[in-house]
Amino acid sequence: MSSFVTLVQDTLNADHSRYKKVLLCVFLGSSTFSLLKTLKTARPANISVQLTSETGKNNASSNDRPKRVSVDRVFFARLQKILEIAFPSWQSKEAGYFCILTVLLFVRTSLTVVIAEMLGRNAQWLVARKWDEMINGILNFGLISIPAAYINASLKYYTGLIALHTRKSLSEHVHAKYLDGTNFYKASNLGNNKIKNADQRVTADIERFSTEIAELYTSLFKPFLDVLLFTYKLTEILGWQGPAIMYGYFAFSAIIKRVIMPGFGRMVARLSELEGYYRTAHQRLLANSEEIAFYDGSRKERKIINDALSSIFTYNKFYLYLNSVINTFDGIYIKYYASVAGYIVLASPLIFGNAQQRSASTADLTRDYIRNSQYLTSLAQAVGDLVLVSNKLTSIAGYTSRVSELLEMVKHLQEAGNKPFTIVPEKPKEDASEVEGIHDWIASWKKRCDEQRELRIKVRQSSFTNVKVPGGGEIALGEDIDFNGVDIVSPEGKLLVTNLNFKVPSGVNVMVTGPNGAGKSSLFRVIGELWPLHCGVLTKPMKEDILFVPQKPYLVLGTLRDQIIYPHTVDDMKRLGVTDNDLKMLLAIVDPPQKITTDWAWDEVRDWFYAFSGGQKQRVAMARLFYHRPKFAILDECTSAVSDEIEDKIYETCKELGITIFTVSHRKNLARHHEKLLNFDGRGGWSLTPVDQM
Repeated sequence: MSSFVTLVQDTLNADHSRYKKVLLCVFLGSSTFSLLKTLKTARPANISVQLTSETGKNNASSNDRPKRVSVDRVFFARLQKILEIAFPSWQSKEAGYFCILTVLLFVRTSLTVVIAEMLGRNAQWLVARKWDEMINGILNFGLISIPAAYINASLKYYTGLIALHTRKSLSEHVHAKYLDGTNFYKASNLGNNKIKNADQRVTADIERFSTEIAELYTSLFKPFLDVLLFTYKLTEILGWQGPAIMYGYFAFSAIIKRVIMPGFGRMVARLSELEGYYRTAHQRLLANSEEIAFYDGSRKERKIINDALSSIFTYNKFYLYLNSVINTFDGIYIKYYASVAGYIVLASPLIFGNAQQRSASTADLTRDYIRNSQYLTSLAQAVGDLVLVSNKLTSIAGYTSRVSELLEMVKHLQEAGNKPFTIVPEKPKEDASEVEGIHDWIASWKKRCDEQRELRIKVRQSSFTNVKVPGGGEIALGEDIDFNGVDIVSPEGKLLVTNLNFKVPSGVNVMVTGPNGAGKSSLFRVIGELWPLHCGVLTKPMKEDILFVPQKPYLVLGTLRDQIIYPHTVDDMKRLGVTDNDLKMLLAIVDPPQKITTDWAWDEVRDWFYAFSGGQKQRVAMARLFYHRPKFAILDECTSAVSDEIEDKIYETCKELGITIFTVSHRKNLARHHEKLLNFDGRGGWSLTPVDQM
């Protein structure tokens, strides 16, 4: 190894230009080849946001796949429509800002020419040792820097103003249609009119698009102006050969870049979509906080949100990697290698010039070199900026796609949102006959759950110790639910129920009634430890043994399987030895025709809140109840959308599985499934009587 290094050093130090040229060509060629190979092989991974699927499979339809986004005819057509909204006329305030910005760009370019001339003369005076002229030149440079700094600051100010007004115009246009009548409701609830991640599109996407489009004008117009001016100045001084060399080099670089350029537009759109999913996960957590708290689902929700964040992190990391590779290319070919071409251009007067140019004095050559290098640097930067505009355009294409889709959606709301629903032929009444052998399977399931009780508690990471609430009551562990001197007090300090004293042993179903605001749901918030115990002693089983089923069941983001086992994960399910066939049997209890498992696969990911009908949501919630098989279950009007036959099966199955029921309902036909009636009078009083005394 050392001999090889020595050989290389000797070769470089030797005065053998032939070897130096060979090594230089090898280096340049290998670096170019490595860059091309990296960009060709490093394609964006097919990262799809798996907010809930534990299997990692994505069964979304082809319509849900990311659409192709690029700088093409569709992009320019969409951009034109958006700009017509943002800048309605030439008399608008936004158009006025563009005019001011244009004037400032002209002034800035003119100042660049003046400063280049000034720097050239100052260098000439320095070499010629004309100190008076040099001091005067320095003072002039100091004076001209004041308006130059003001112009630069003004450019940023008016670019920001244009972005701000663009966002305001687009947002108000969307608000006018999105918030017209009940369109916002249709966008969130009515099938084909539903806008996915509307909040993300209306806020973040419009803001990013506005910023990018305002910066695009400066990024495009200034370098275009610089190219025209400095090409003219260099041609005037150096002849046509100088600019021709630079343009030839940049044309070559642009062709290579076009070949290797990845799909940044599609990636930007995908990143925005992932951000929308992440925001949606947090919104669902807030909107369904009580149901999630009753299910003790914080661990599962944390995984969902962390998975969404991980998808953003992974995709963004890859996006930054590709950006860095492209920036490396830009740095090498547009900055450093361009300097080589620049030196050739600067030497062109000595190569192609006349006798007078070749015999100029040192001071004159210094002046010409400094001035021409300033011109050349500005020209190279301008051409480079025009080449780099392609990067910005691909990013804007992504945001343009998202904003354009939003505008098209809100327009569709206006035009088609009020069309009557299509009548679907009524399906024949479902066959409520039982699946053969279901009762034997239920008995077997009950036995398995009893044998796995300790493991189920471990899976849920449940723990319990007697809790003494500071300044309040005490919660103790027991097999039954027992209230001893308990008051129920709301967070607002309202006394809802006083001095609760009753015991509900296993096997005794209780029907809870009373007027609105009497404390029915508040009773279960205390049992679920969502509210602190105000006073007295509450004896109850562990959280694993109490399950709350609300009227509108919480449907987690994820697969069909996730809906049944929530808040368990697939790994938890496997630890318990539960199979998909077990889940199918649990669903078959409440869905005898097995329509749910026929229409959807277990690994299928959908927005189940809209995919399921009202009855299917409640059936899934009941299957979830049977899966967890708690000792106590609280049913809050959660069987109102199923038939009487299925409702009877639910209560019969709970009895077979040994689940004691608290039912919040005013439907008298449910009384036959209960032994006790707990009534709240709405004035703090309560009574517990046998159901047959109703």
